[in-house]
Amino acid sequence: AWRHIVSVFRRQGAANVTWLWTVNVIDHDGHILSPDPWWPGNSYVNWIGLDGYYSKRSLTFAPLFGPTIKAVRRLTLDPVLISETAAPAGSAQPAKIASLFAGIRAYGLLGFVWFNAPGHQDWRMAGRASFTAFRRGAKTYRPGS
Repeated sequence: AWRHIVSVFRRQGAANVTWLWTVNVIDHDGHILSPDPWWPGNSYVNWIGLDGYYSKRSLTFAPLFGPTIKAVRRLTLDPVLISETAAPAGSAQPAKIASLFAGIRAYGLLGFVWFNAPGHQDWRMAGRASFTAFRRGAKTYRPGS
């Protein structure tokens, strides 16, 4: 299906599209395994997106995203974007935000998109310390560095 949609766009001459192929992070407990079986191929993807949430207080960037980044790197060297992430509001949120910025730098990723919405879990950024951590990280952020 992915290849079909990309091919349709290309046949129509749509050259101004960035194809972001997004997968959930590997989570053996949740039975989300490696993305290998769904890889459409380098000619159908521009960027890789990863969705992962700091759902456990103990999670840091490397255990949450590292296994999936490693699996993706076996498939492609395309740029990687954390395309959906967040941490629940509370005392651990500022550390998770700092972890995101540090992980983006350490792995040389494009950046991240914060899922800022309430729902079953309230993922909104909340509190002065969280906003301070975000500003501090954003101030030193350099894409792909």
